[in-house]
Amino acid sequence: MSQNDTNPFSAIAHLESIKQCIQCGTCSGSCPLADLMDHAPRELFALLREGAFDEVLHSNTPWFCVSCYACMVRCPREIPVTDLMYAFKEVITKQGTAPKNLKMPDMYQAFSHNIKETGKVTESQVMARYGMKHPLDALKNIPLAIKMQMRGRLELKAQKVADPKSITRLFELTEIPKDKP
Repeated sequence: MSQNDTNPFSAIAHLESIKQCIQCGTCSGSCPLADLMDHAPRELFALLREGAFDEVLHSNTPWFCVSCYACMVRCPREIPVTDLMYAFKEVITKQGTAPKNLKMPDMYQAFSHNIKETGKVTESQVMARYGMKHPLDALKNIPLAIKMQMRGRLELKAQKVADPKSITRLFELTEIPKDKP
């Protein structure tokens, strides 16, 4: 995708708020994991404003956001940085451009799939789906899973909410369209 192609992020709510960014760096300075990101949040916003969509689509930045909200609390322009990071993850996932060297996108997909299917999070189901791609990680967690199960803290069978279709409708209403090739 070149910089002249259509913006795959255009359907994101609050995307226009990045135009308000004054590049002060408060978000980046507040982020506990900014050093691990290839582009700090303010840099990601600058790339989007420049139309460097391909670079944003391949960025690891959204995957290191731990939703601490420090950036949002401190932003002098009240830009919903954390909310944008969640939306960027969704677009990147749909585009299939998540960095291959990271495990976070696979956990994100396992987590999202579980919510879409049942309307809630069932840890055993999330780990089963994630474990298909990262079996060694799943095996490392077996002792913890046994302890949790013995204490009644781990459901093995997914329990659905009363109306799982309502959750599906919510996802459809907030769906970010997949870019057509």
